[in-house]
Amino acid sequence: MTQDIRGIGILGGTFDPVHAGHVAIARAAADSLGLASVRFMPAGSPWQKDEVTPAVRRLAMLELAVKCDPRFGIDRTELLREGPTYTIETLAQLREGMGGSIPLVLIMGGDQWANLHTWVRWRELVEYADLAVASRSGAPIRSTPDVERWAERRIAPAESLTEEPSGRIAFFSMPAHRASSSLIRRTLALEPLPRAMQLLEGWMTADVAEYIVSEEIYGVRRARSTL
Repeated sequence: MTQDIRGIGILGGTFDPVHAGHVAIARAAADSLGLASVRFMPAGSPWQKDEVTPAVRRLAMLELAVKCDPRFGIDRTELLREGPTYTIETLAQLREGMGGSIPLVLIMGGDQWANLHTWVRWRELVEYADLAVASRSGAPIRSTPDVERWAERRIAPAESLTEEPSGRIAFFSMPAHRASSSLIRRTLALEPLPRAMQLLEGWMTADVAEYIVSEEIYGVRRARSTL
């Protein structure tokens, strides 16, 4: 039986910077869940993080990264909102705009699932969207007992998640990837550029890496060496 291609995936984050791991989870979600598209949604002022790179730069890097797959796009909803951004408010806004019949899938990593209990009004997320949780190489992932009990009666197979526009939870597998935004920032700030690029090989698309260097983001150390 051929899987129906339907639904819109939402992958939120600061993307500071966007890296190969973000691309991998978006691609795995699209493939496993049969999504028509995946929209990367950069946060404006994320309430759980103190400092982020200016939105215009994070957006520019995303625009370069999403060119790798025609199913990918960018949703600027949270960038256009003033003040802290909360996922529940974003989903409510998206659902209001698209109506009640289109499947909307919030994609999250295992670390986000583990911390879901800290999110604002987390129990209400399924009123507006389905949830899809990525497991790296199929490894089991857990959350708090409250979240596990809440999720138990909502779990559905990944291939049938988008049969409903909201209300379901599915787990899907993605390839393991070492890329980390914090490690990228730290490496670029501490290592001479050639060494940094060597250490980070495969962690970002070439376009994103070139943009970071040209704009001297993350304290890139160009003074002692050049590409």
